[in-house]
Amino acid sequence: MPKFFRSTATLIACLFGLGGLTLVLYAWRLPPFTSAVETTENAYVRGQVVVISPQLAGYVVSVPVQDYQAVKAGQLLVQIDDRIFEQKLQQAKATLAGQRAALANSEQKRRSDEARIASSQAQVDSAHAALTAAQANWSRIEPLLERGVSLRARPM
Repeated sequence: MPKFFRSTATLIACLFGLGGLTLVLYAWRLPPFTSAVETTENAYVRGQVVVISPQLAGYVVSVPVQDYQAVKAGQLLVQIDDRIFEQKLQQAKATLAGQRAALANSEQKRRSDEARIASSQAQVDSAHAALTAAQANWSRIEPLLERGVSLRARPM
């Protein structure tokens, strides 16, 4: 035996040290005690995660794809309930129809106002023509009255 291991206490201490080192290597799963199978009670798994953000918010009616299924561009992933959007579309169409009716009403009122203006202008032109005719008659009758040639109506 080598000189170092001559005492029994030294031999026992070395065996305990070697046993403790073996125990630590086994507990921490260090070589030569490593395994191909990883085990843990608190693990994190890495995977491909894709965030999908919808352009519309609504209630989900169906999901035609399964977990971990490969999908292609343009494939339907989620179907959203479209009743709310259909209702909003019908409401917008009704509002549009109401605005078109209001526009037609405004156009009719404009035409009616233009006709009323034309009628009033015709009345003004008629009054102007009557004034011109009255002035022409007066300018013809006045010189005759000054000369005493015209006939005056007798009171009855």
